[in-house]
Amino acid sequence: MRFLTWLLVLWAWAPASHADTPLHSLWELHGKHNTVFLLGSIHVLRPGDYPLSPAVMRAYSGSQSLLMEINLDTLDVAQLQAEMMAGAMLPEGGSLPEVLGPKRYSRAQILAREVGVDLAVFDRFAPWFAAEAISQLQLQQLGFAPTSGVEMYFLERARSDGKRIAGLETVHDQIALFEGLSMDAQAEYLLSSLEQAHELPKQVDDMVHAWQRGDTVWFDDQLKSELGRDPVLYQSLLAGRNRKWIPKIEALLNGDKNTLVIVGTAHLVGRNSVIELLKKDGIGAIQR
Repeated sequence: MRFLTWLLVLWAWAPASHADTPLHSLWELHGKHNTVFLLGSIHVLRPGDYPLSPAVMRAYSGSQSLLMEINLDTLDVAQLQAEMMAGAMLPEGGSLPEVLGPKRYSRAQILAREVGVDLAVFDRFAPWFAAEAISQLQLQQLGFAPTSGVEMYFLERARSDGKRIAGLETVHDQIALFEGLSMDAQAEYLLSSLEQAHELPKQVDDMVHAWQRGDTVWFDDQLKSELGRDPVLYQSLLAGRNRKWIPKIEALLNGDKNTLVIVGTAHLVGRNSVIELLKKDGIGAIQR
């Protein structure tokens, strides 16, 4: 749950919000002739979490294009499923019990049963996929769905409004992040996810509320206590990707059209976040 939750929300550092100053998960970058809006996203939401704040809707209305982590408008679902399954399956003869080892697998079985999952269903799959699938199931049971996420919401509006849609990376790039993790790292990730499964309902509820009020301190604290414990995951899934995105985001400031950039919230928080890297390049971001 831990890692998927952070993939679903990833944010960035900004001054702490004050009780008398309503803020949102939205930042502005100003070029000579345009404005680039950075919106921290929660990739899955509940229908009841709408409507979004007026500030966020104004940012969308004032933008001529939409830039997301991946271009969902050109996504080939069949190709995505095929690539996902190819990366999720263990090599011929491999199994989840073998990868985890007797002690970890036995522990994982017990924890999975506690959340109503038979771990044996995933015996032919890599640990990262088992962790993601179990997390997705829990989130669906809590009423969260990708179709209600921030990206899908604005994708549908952008299609209807005829706005340009683009992506910072590809689905292949995202799947490769998991495949690049060692089996031992994946095993530990699966086990730690299952150990925190019972905390997920409260954690995601708190997360949505913090996101709605632009509480960057809450996200920064959570990020430090979770992903911050694993420098390999942090570099691979957050910091490394942030550095790759910076030139593309900065290039937008040389244009004359406004753009709404939507990325997972954790990409905008803490050390080596998009916000911090922009600041190092002399580009200030104002939280709205």
